[in-house]
Amino acid sequence: MQNIADSPVEIWYDSYGTFSGCSIAAGKVTKSEGKGMTKKWNEVRKKGKKTMKGRWTGNIQYVLWELCVALALGVCLLFGTVRTEAAAAYTKLWSDYDIQAVKNGKYYLKIDESSRKTLIADKKSGPYKETPIDFYGAFANGKQAYYVRQNVLYKYEFSGGKETNVKKLSASGDEGYHISAVYGPQIFLTKASFEQWKYWTYSYNTKSKKLKKVASDCGLSSQSGKYVVGQNEYRSDVSPYRVTVYKITSSGLKKVKKLGENCRAEIYVNGKLYYTEYSDNYMKKAILYRSNPDGSGRKKLGTFTTSGKYGEVMVGKITAKYCYVYKEGQTYKYTYKTKKLKKIS
Repeated sequence: MQNIADSPVEIWYDSYGTFSGCSIAAGKVTKSEGKGMTKKWNEVRKKGKKTMKGRWTGNIQYVLWELCVALALGVCLLFGTVRTEAAAAYTKLWSDYDIQAVKNGKYYLKIDESSRKTLIADKKSGPYKETPIDFYGAFANGKQAYYVRQNVLYKYEFSGGKETNVKKLSASGDEGYHISAVYGPQIFLTKASFEQWKYWTYSYNTKSKKLKKVASDCGLSSQSGKYVVGQNEYRSDVSPYRVTVYKITSSGLKKVKKLGENCRAEIYVNGKLYYTEYSDNYMKKAILYRSNPDGSGRKKLGTFTTSGKYGEVMVGKITAKYCYVYKEGQTYKYTYKTKKLKKIS
C-alpha cells in the first residue's frame, strides 16, 4: 500500500489505486469502519472529558483528537470513491545490442548470441524460451512488450506468449520504423530513410488507436520520463549533428531547448542528460556536458582533443561516473571525479 499523506491524517490506496482506508494518531480506520467512527468519537469524547478535566495538557490532546477524527471522517467521505489507474512505466529493454539478461517485472529477457532471437524466462538461470520480440527498440512494462518487426507494430504478452498485430505502419523504399520512446498511452516511432537522409517521428496512441506524425527531421535517441532528446539531422558514423530536447505532451512533442548544431553521444543516464558538443564538423575538439533532463543547468565534465591531422575524437559508453574516449586509434577511460584519462587499449 502507498502512504500518500504528510499530515496527521493519512490515506491508503491499494495497488490498483483504490481507496482502502485512513489513519489518525490512534490507529487505522478502513472504509467499512467509517460508519462507526461517529459513535466511537462520542464515546472517546465523554471519556476524555471525564479523565482530562482540570488538566491543561489533557485538554489540548482532547482537542487535537477531535480535530483529527473530524478531518479523518471528512477525508474518508471525500476520497472514498476516488479511483486512479496505476500502470508500470515502459522501459527500453536494451540500450544497445547487449545480449545480457535484463530483468523486467518478474521476467528475464536476453538475446541469443547465434540466432539473435529474444529469449524469456521466469528465472535468470532459465530455462529460456524463444519469443518473436524484435530486440531493437523493444519497450516493456513487466507484463508485455511493444516492438516493430518489418514495419508492423506488435504487442507480446509475457504470460501466455501471445503476440498481437497492433498497427501496420506505412513505408516505402528503404523507410523503416523503430520504437524510440513510450510515455503513458503514447508510443513514439521514429522512421528513418538512408536514401532520403531523413528522420520522422510519429505517435501511436494505444487508447485512441490513432497514429500521427509529431515531428519532421527528428529521430528520438534517448528518454527520461516526459523528456526526450532527438537528432535533427540524419546520423552518420563520422559527423556531428543538431540535437534538441523535447517535452512529451498529450498532443505529441514540444521543443524545449536546442543543445547545439554539432553534437553527438546524447543519452540520459540516471535522470541526467549527457552529450558532447564540437565547435565544427571536423571533430578535433569535443566537450562533454551533463545537464538536467530539459537541458538546463549544464556542467562541463571534460574537454578532449586530438592532434592527429585527419583523425577525430569521439566519446562513447557514457555512464554516471566515467566515459570512453576514442582518438588516434586508442581507447581511453575518462573519470569525471579525477578528470584523468587512462589508456585501456
